[in-house]
Amino acid sequence: MSSAGMKRIPGAVVALTVAALVVAGCGGDGSSNKTEPAASQAATSQTLNNQENESADGFVPSFSEVKQDKGPVFGDGCLIHGDEPESGECAYGDTESSRNVVVFGDSHALQWTPALIGIASQRGWRLTALLHANCTAAQVSVDENCDRWRENSLKRISEEKPGLVIVASNTGPNMTVVSDGTKLDREAAGSSLEAGMARTFEDLKASGAEVTLMQDMAMSKDYLPSECVAGHQDDPGQCTFEMDRPPELAYDLKAARQVGGVQVIDPLPKICPGYSCYPVHGRYLKFRDRFHITATYSRLLAPWLDSRLQNPWEE
Repeated sequence: MSSAGMKRIPGAVVALTVAALVVAGCGGDGSSNKTEPAASQAATSQTLNNQENESADGFVPSFSEVKQDKGPVFGDGCLIHGDEPESGECAYGDTESSRNVVVFGDSHALQWTPALIGIASQRGWRLTALLHANCTAAQVSVDENCDRWRENSLKRISEEKPGLVIVASNTGPNMTVVSDGTKLDREAAGSSLEAGMARTFEDLKASGAEVTLMQDMAMSKDYLPSECVAGHQDDPGQCTFEMDRPPELAYDLKAARQVGGVQVIDPLPKICPGYSCYPVHGRYLKFRDRFHITATYSRLLAPWLDSRLQNPWEE
């Protein structure tokens, strides 16, 4: 395996996930199956204080940092780029647990890892991140590096037999699919993507895992929400955008319905109620770019996701 990733997420990061929920008033009882040492708790408190002090503009993360607010999985090098053929150990949560869970996909899966790390810690799960930039979980040809990494990741899942695999992938118009050496435009690639994602779901289920799809989100077509908020700090509502998620592009959902037995969680009604995407949650910036939520906001969504995410070990 590559050197990417860490065997154990640092205690301060796990505590930060829970602490962020409490600070935001968004739930989370701070419970975990592992007790963090006092030093880690103190470090977490200091980290939060520093983050808030650095945000002189009143928003968290600060406007200067929001584009890089991607969470610890990204920081550990567990979003694979380039020609690395496989992911590292990339284990989070309760790394000693026999209850194995995998999050699988591209950067659209990465955005959920801050919330999932908190959930895994509280539920006593070992969470493994198998993620590659610009590489859909659907079994289609993207490029040699992506295709090889995906094949190795699916083989690893088959061998390690997690109880749950959480899948998320980009469904937007900016995707690239290759057929017989020719790049297909997004419309032409639709049927291949749907069939390829159906094969992925079938393979994951054949491994014995339960499967959850985090349906892809809307995106802002015309501007970066955080940059707009920076220019309208007294009235961030001016930066609200209407959700753009054409149903004909939703190959992830179509494949889940085709295969059956796949839990589907749609974050859109939570993040963009009424199909309008407000750019902030209180003083927390929700979007780090046109396509992804911030790690900070992802942590705030942990209680919402925890109330919906299936638990294969629940009696």
